[in-house]
Amino acid sequence: RPSYEEMLRFYSYYKQATAGRCEGPRPGFWDPIGRYKWDAWHSLGRMSKEEAMEAYVAEMKKVAQKVTGRGI
Repeated sequence: RPSYEEMLRFYSYYKQATAGRCEGPRPGFWDPIGRYKWDAWHSLGRMSKEEAMEAYVAEMKKVAQKVTGRGI
């Protein structure tokens, strides 16, 4: 199972690839999960959609390799 950090990276790459740059307001204090997700997505800055797709696949390969114990 991917760690929380890995899941946040997947979320941020997915959002960047499908919606583009994070431009909405940061969620408030009472939404800590929303804040973590927003922070992860916002940290990608101006990464292109194509770069985000490539990063998502690369991250998936790393996680799959860790889980299965072999390369892809």
